[in-house]
Amino acid sequence: MNHLGQPVAAVAFTAMVAVLLVLLVRLLQARSTHQPVRSNTNRRTAKDITLRIDDIPGETSTTTLEPNLQSLGTKHSLELRETLSTLRVCSLARRDARFACATVIVRTRLADTELLTELQSLLKASGFRYRCDCTFYGITPLYENASATSTTTCDVVAVPGLASHAIGSWKAPGDSDVWLRDWLPEDIPNIRVMLYGYDTKLLKNDSASSIEDLGRRFLESLGTFRKSTNTQERPIILIGHSLGGLLIKEALVHSYRSTGLGPTYNSLHQYCRGMLFFGVPHLGLRNDALQSFVQGQPNEALITSIVVDDESEPSHFLARISDDFATCFHGETRIVCFYERCQSAKIEQMRDGKLSKTGGKVLMVTKKSATSTGVTGVSENDVIPLEADHSGLVKFESRGQDTYLVMMQKTVEALSGTAPVGGPSYVKKDPSSVVRSL
Repeated sequence: MNHLGQPVAAVAFTAMVAVLLVLLVRLLQARSTHQPVRSNTNRRTAKDITLRIDDIPGETSTTTLEPNLQSLGTKHSLELRETLSTLRVCSLARRDARFACATVIVRTRLADTELLTELQSLLKASGFRYRCDCTFYGITPLYENASATSTTTCDVVAVPGLASHAIGSWKAPGDSDVWLRDWLPEDIPNIRVMLYGYDTKLLKNDSASSIEDLGRRFLESLGTFRKSTNTQERPIILIGHSLGGLLIKEALVHSYRSTGLGPTYNSLHQYCRGMLFFGVPHLGLRNDALQSFVQGQPNEALITSIVVDDESEPSHFLARISDDFATCFHGETRIVCFYERCQSAKIEQMRDGKLSKTGGKVLMVTKKSATSTGVTGVSENDVIPLEADHSGLVKFESRGQDTYLVMMQKTVEALSGTAPVGGPSYVKKDPSSVVRSL
């Protein structure tokens, strides 16, 4: 038997395998150098993003603005070109005598910051002085009938809740329709609709603003906007969700106490026709987990002032604002309180640091908390339960949904000064200050 041939064969086989491996590695390297690397953008899921476009010349129309913005994509990357081809102008309303503001929606795989950076650079290079953002802080006008034959009779201003987006708060999940912008102006003619946005994100928030600060800043912004459009004496309806309702109360109290500072400040409480409060925590919010997220941060005091547990009393601030609010309003202004009947999932912090609504469920704002505005004599017909959780109170799914129809009817009643059965009259003590033909 020839045992010498076996080692020789083994060596030859090993050498052949080594050669094949080298050839395979070189082939793979050659293919990789000729194959484009897939970007992170291609792996992202496309999503809808709503942008605010500001500093638009007042004479610009939607039919001009939309193609102008879409044409920017022809001068840039394929991804941005595809994004801008989906752009749709959803609203265009004047901000003052010179400029207008638009909201637009695009479908994109780009991250928010990446999209804004590229779009702002393109606008500048193309000679447009527009500014774009997706935070919606401050006042955003959503609708005003520009027809010369139309007379706007009332402002409707909506303020979202804690850590909420100024425009995303008012639309159902997965839907692009914002009911304040897309439904209400058609259902209640001759109104101007505005949003107010403010920064109360929970994590990495360097602001030490209190609710008093936020409320006064809201008053400043709204007063300045109404003055710039010469509409300080226009009747107004205020809509507040959660923390937004506390900002409204604080702004009205400050307006009431600023009678010597001129109409920019003191006109708000004088011309307020009504308030619609959705899940406003007048006696506190039951979500003690929030405190752990902000511990040691500048915004810790703000969260502490509104969070309660089953046994604690409302904070000094909540007690104070309700007392002050009762001093300012004695039943002459319509107040409607909506409260949740479904529990909400508590927020948890995940391993990646992000917050998620995956915790245990709780009735975030109780009926007592949502209806204890401080003002006595509110009609039972203006205390309304909704089959929704805390966030869903202001997320209507359709114009035919009964909760939307109830909200709309209450708004119409407040505008017309109609009192509910068994309730007080909602005509101001000085009728000349608010009565306008609707």
